[in-house]
Amino acid sequence: MKEEVLFEISSLSRNSLKVKGFRFGREGTTPSCVIVGPMMGTAIDQLWIASQLVRFLRQHELANAAFVKGEILVIPTVNPYSFNMGKNFWPLDNTDIDVMFPGYDKGETTQRIAARLFEKTNNYDYAILLEARKDHVECIPYVEVLESGMSYIEDARAFGLDFIHVKEEMPNDTVSLTYNWNVWNAKAFSLISGKKGILHKHEANKVFDAIVRFLVKKELIDFSTFEGSHGNLVMPNDVEAIKSSAAGLFDTLANIGDSVVHGQPLARIFNALDGTLIQTIISPCDGIISCRYDYSLIFQNAIAYRIVKVESAQNTL
Repeated sequence: MKEEVLFEISSLSRNSLKVKGFRFGREGTTPSCVIVGPMMGTAIDQLWIASQLVRFLRQHELANAAFVKGEILVIPTVNPYSFNMGKNFWPLDNTDIDVMFPGYDKGETTQRIAARLFEKTNNYDYAILLEARKDHVECIPYVEVLESGMSYIEDARAFGLDFIHVKEEMPNDTVSLTYNWNVWNAKAFSLISGKKGILHKHEANKVFDAIVRFLVKKELIDFSTFEGSHGNLVMPNDVEAIKSSAAGLFDTLANIGDSVVHGQPLARIFNALDGTLIQTIISPCDGIISCRYDYSLIFQNAIAYRIVKVESAQNTL
């Protein structure tokens, strides 16, 4: 293992921003894979996954010099400033680094961070981004592939997670890291899981296992692991978003990963002042809960649940 500072950006008010990487195997060999940790400072699950992956690779490489068969670069976090301050985005101006790619080396700070990161990560065969959702939810682990990456769905199945979500590309996706990786011909995946600000080791360990499984199947490491799921392909229309009709105290009755049936009560919303029951949220379909609103006070028209519909699940292309 080689620990290195990939790039450094000076600051007028505090220590320089240093983005570190941990390199395994020989640089320039194939196959190659880069794994980038969270860009948000509240993505605790993703930081845990990245750090445990570094530990796993280091231990096995020390025990067996031939353990790593290609090149693997792990970047545990791009935004340590925000982790230190408990902020979602870049703390000095509240901008999101993941809407700045491919970056601009003479631009604002987050544009320069994006440019330096992209320069260091745009020449790998496989590229994995560890993400937490940016909305107020917790979710089961899943692989996200942009529509432009439909040609390598079979590669996404190598993670062995239950769901592969094909994301419809929007204009703001063109400035994301995964989109720009795709443009530069890397096979790019986002692994999304958990809930911001809290470590869910059970869900995080599923993602860790999925990455190890992927590295094994792509012949990047010499290791034995169990098979995972074949991966249900989920298109945008396969997910039912269920909104609240009122604001109030959110009493959940169903958890992420639960199988639900049409007509099943999922949650209740109570008036926050007098305790009156305002709404019972009912499942409109059969399926599996993939995401759930994660705060005890819910706003009107907030998405309370997302359900992957059973009738539209696809197991093969």
